[in-house]
Amino acid sequence: MLTRVSRAAQVILLSVAVHGTALAQSAAVASQSFVSSRIGVRGGVGLDRTVKAEHSGRNLWIASVAALTAASVADGVTSWHKSESNRMLAGSGGTFGAKGVGIKGGVNALWIAGQVVALKKNASHRTLAIVNLAGASVLGAIAFRNSGIGTAGAMSGVSR
Repeated sequence: MLTRVSRAAQVILLSVAVHGTALAQSAAVASQSFVSSRIGVRGGVGLDRTVKAEHSGRNLWIASVAALTAASVADGVTSWHKSESNRMLAGSGGTFGAKGVGIKGGVNALWIAGQVVALKKNASHRTLAIVNLAGASVLGAIAFRNSGIGTAGAMSGVSR
C-alpha cells in the first residue's frame, strides 16, 4: 500500500509541477512589457508609445502558488486513511479522509483568495511568494514524513 501511495503522490506532484510551470510561462508571456504604437491623426506620423510595467515577482508568486498546491495535495495523498492526530481533520474513525481534505482544501483556497485580494491593493508578490514557498517546504516535509507511516488498518493489524 505504501508503494502505491508514494507513486500516486509522485504522479500528482509531477502533474501539478508541469501544469504550474505552464501557468507560470503563460503568465510570463502575458505580463511582459509591451510597446504599442499608433499613427497620429493630424498630419505627419507621430509615435505614441505606451509601456505597461511588469509586476515585480508576479511569476514567482504564481509558481509559489503551484508549489503550495502540489505540496498540499502530496500531504493529503500521503495522509489518506492514516491515523490523524488533529481532531479537527480526523474523520469518524480517527483517520484522515474526506472531512480532512475538505477542511484543508478550504483553508488553502481561502489563503490564496486572500492573497489575490491583498495583491490588488499592494503588489508585494515576492513577499507572498516567499511565504508560500516556506509553507510548501513545510507541507512537503510533512508529506515525506507521512509516506513512511503505515495506514491505520495496517497499524492495528486489520487489512483493508
